[in-house]
Amino acid sequence: MLNIGCLVVNEDYDRLKSTMKENKLPHFTYTLTVTGAPEGGTSTTLKLYVVELVSSNLSIGFTLPPDKPIDKELEIIFTTQPTADVKMPEDLKLICDFSEEKKDTEYAGENLEKLEYIGYSLEKFYETKKATFYLFDYEGITKI
Repeated sequence: MLNIGCLVVNEDYDRLKSTMKENKLPHFTYTLTVTGAPEGGTSTTLKLYVVELVSSNLSIGFTLPPDKPIDKELEIIFTTQPTADVKMPEDLKLICDFSEEKKDTEYAGENLEKLEYIGYSLEKFYETKKATFYLFDYEGITKI
């Protein structure tokens, strides 16, 4: 089973903690594939995996290295920054089944430009749904 970690703000962490039961939450998952070529370049593909946690008003998107395929079952570990009241927050582990649902879009640019474009688009989309969107780059696209 693939495990990923997510650092979220305290309010989202508290909401997750209060709604999560036995490492489960209602969720919807899909893979978003962004294809396209930069001007004069070769077409590349970026895969973004998205998990919507509707009952917590939270969605996360993440990339993975090409050699780390996503399993049917996924464990997401949420944590937050320590506070004066909570020195070291406990990890919240969510087990979810990742669906075969796929969505596609196109954007002309390098993978970093694709990631910025799709991250901004999803942030605005979930904002209209009153949900927070977090983007995690586990592929390392943003490395300088």
